[in-house]
Amino acid sequence: MERLEKILVCVKRPDQDHWLLGYAGTICRAANSRELHLLHVHAPQTPDSPSSPRGQPMEWTVDRLRAIAVEQFQGHCPERLVCNTVSGAAMVEILRYAMDKSIDLIVLGCRGGGKAAPHEAALAGRVTRKATCSVLVVPENAGARIDRILVPVRNSDCSARAVEVACAVAAVTGGTVCCLNVFPIRGDHLEADLTLEEHMALMQQWAERENQQLLGIVNTSGVQAATRCEPDIHGRPAQAILDDIERQSADLVVIGARGRTGAAGVLLGAVTEQLICQSPVPVLAVKKKGECIGILQALLTLTG
Repeated sequence: MERLEKILVCVKRPDQDHWLLGYAGTICRAANSRELHLLHVHAPQTPDSPSSPRGQPMEWTVDRLRAIAVEQFQGHCPERLVCNTVSGAAMVEILRYAMDKSIDLIVLGCRGGGKAAPHEAALAGRVTRKATCSVLVVPENAGARIDRILVPVRNSDCSARAVEVACAVAAVTGGTVCCLNVFPIRGDHLEADLTLEEHMALMQQWAERENQQLLGIVNTSGVQAATRCEPDIHGRPAQAILDDIERQSADLVVIGARGRTGAAGVLLGAVTEQLICQSPVPVLAVKKKGECIGILQALLTLTG
């Protein structure tokens, strides 16, 4: 697993994002990260720009950002704490900063618990799709403990990376990992002269085989990962995962993602984005660092 040397935390209101800074501090210490970057992106100021209720300008200075961060981390800052504020479009500036600084993990907050504010969920989804590194989306007031980690999987390279990351986290936190294979139930079983029960049994066997093959190729960091298979009868895999989060009292969801094409792209677009919007626990979308860099460079060129 790639080390999380540099973590970027995107703060919207530093004086109100205590929950996000606290969670980021926990991740930073667990990963033994070398650098923690705090970035506040604000809209360009104009003469007609509104002020905050306290009469202060909407943008935050680096000094104020650093003072709040030091207070929140209570003296447990990483080796290097870097604070920056920038004016512009949030998604573009976050992606630009992450690429320029060679960030390993972007951390974003979503207010609203399991029902994220639409604009924040949309931003998190866009950043996750286009980022050149992994992205962690933390819902408001998420607990800092990571005892149970749920990993939705199929037998693929991106799922293997997700399992390795989940096991590495569990090795540090003392948590457990469960690989969940939500397998589809197709409606063409009658054409194969199978009953629904027979079709489900065959698909269950295939999913169990996928899980075993997956665990056979990953480095589990000494963690004994459990596996489970659940049928997706109604064609709603995200809902099946959400139900399992509640059923297993999961603290963190780790899901593999890459690009925007093929089966993994569908997984990123449909399932991960629904989890970002609705999950009551943090969602970590694991990417191979630098995978989408060509697309991102083209985007940043167009936006200046």
